[in-house]
Amino acid sequence: MTRSGGVAAGLLGLMLAGLAVAAPRPYAAAGGNATFEHRVRVVTVRGTIAGVTAQVQLDPADLAATRGRVTVPLSALKTGIGLRDRHAQGEVALNTARYPNATFVLEGLTGGRLLEGQTLDTTATGRLTVKATTRPLTVPIKATLRGGRVEVSTQFKFDPSDFGVRYPGSSDSVTVGVTFTLAAP
Repeated sequence: MTRSGGVAAGLLGLMLAGLAVAAPRPYAAAGGNATFEHRVRVVTVRGTIAGVTAQVQLDPADLAATRGRVTVPLSALKTGIGLRDRHAQGEVALNTARYPNATFVLEGLTGGRLLEGQTLDTTATGRLTVKATTRPLTVPIKATLRGGRVEVSTQFKFDPSDFGVRYPGSSDSVTVGVTFTLAAP
């Protein structure tokens, strides 16, 4: 083989090897759920929010490359008492008429890889926006790969007043849980 033929074969080999390297692919979730627990005066208020969505660029073999967005429709908040729901969604608290969603922009996950049927504990870093206020946030994530779909769950706390959510008698901590399943289109 000539020198130029060897170089060409080497370049072709490198290009083919590059094709075998996975890159982040789009995944999406619809119909996820969020739960919350928050004290107002002496009452612990628990509730749910249906309709959580996510759009993520994900490579199961390289989680550090993951980026995306999770949207929680605060206007779908339910506590089991309509009047309490309206107060929570009102101008004083969440003001869902003006700010219907909370969003988490995922800027990265700690490294690792998802293996079929195994649950991986990782950490997500990003920015949470509630009521037009954005703050950095780091949360624990559990992710399980099953049949090409990724089941995601998290539970974390934050101070709602950091986001301009103020309600008389409200505590300085809300516990939030979020679950959804990502699928490639």
